Amino acid sequence: MAVDLKPTAGMAEAARTGLRLHNEGKSGDGLKPETVRRANIIAAREELTEDHVREMNAWFARHEADRRPGWNKPGDETPGFVAWMLWGGDAGRTWSADKVEQMDRESERSESMDASNIERRDWEFAEDGGAVVETRADGRPVLTGYAVRYNTLSVDLGGFRETILPGAFDKVLSRQRGKQDVVALFNHDPNQLLGRTSSGTLELTSDDKGLRYSVVLPNTELGRTIGELVARSDLRGSSFAFTVEPRGEQWEPGEDGKPRRSIREVSGLFDVSVVTHPAYPSSTTSVARRSLEAWLASQETVDVPAAAVLTDLRPAMAACLRLRAARLRSFLRGKTG
Repeated sequence: MAVDLKPTAGMAEAARTGLRLHNEGKSGDGLKPETVRRANIIAAREELTEDHVREMNAWFARHEADRRPGWNKPGDETPGFVAWMLWGGDAGRTWSADKVEQMDRESERSESMDASNIERRDWEFAEDGGAVVETRADGRPVLTGYAVRYNTLSVDLGGFRETILPGAFDKVLSRQRGKQDVVALFNHDPNQLLGRTSSGTLELTSDDKGLRYSVVLPNTELGRTIGELVARSDLRGSSFAFTVEPRGEQWEPGEDGKPRRSIREVSGLFDVSVVTHPAYPSSTTSVARRSLEAWLASQETVDVPAAAVLTDLRPAMAACLRLRAARLRSFLRGKTG
């Protein structure tokens, strides 16, 4: 269940007070423009991001010592008081602490999902480049690449095809930053560890292309071997393990006749891997296939408005769609047509 991150009326009132005092020149020279921009969002009661709320909670914790008698004296307000109000005041301090607790509980709930709900996808490196190893100024080798590319249609995953949409990892990366541990592996093997987010040796980011990873390779036989294999282009793809809740996916008929799954929000991210041969074993898609079966079953029950639309279609087209769905359900259940 998503956590409501809309600021309260008390926070909005405090932010408006802070903005007024700022406009009167009482905020000092050290105020960042981003703080003023965020205050305008709070004043308008527009929903904040999880990153913003965690940052807000951390800011209040750092600046608790700034509270002192007389700091809010009318006409003589201190810059510390102005900043406190811009962040939402006392209402914002209490609210952000509560929201961080809620987000942590939601994250723990997602993390505790049964292992049978974890899916894995392998992706071949794109033609415009795969993983690369670069040497940092401190001499450490860093492996970078994409675990997945957005808006890329998968191969047939056992009766359906899949696309991961831009932004699908935004919320899970925001929720997991500094909290949940994601590991980088070689060939999916937990014994072949390359790095992890909790130690700072793995960094995950989402850009317009996809989910990008940067791993500081360990000074071990495995790390040196991976560096050499990447330099020789012997490794052919990447992989990642994830979970998706029903609200994070959408099913629809594809142009090729196969159902299409669009993933718009990933709920959990557990590992990324570089792999020798990208593969699409059916065992990694069992969760998605259960979701597909549920979607196909829902298509058997047509409500009244949908039925009215269906009658406007040519009878042959409607019959074809029903037959295709029936055959696909039979295939997924291991029956012969």
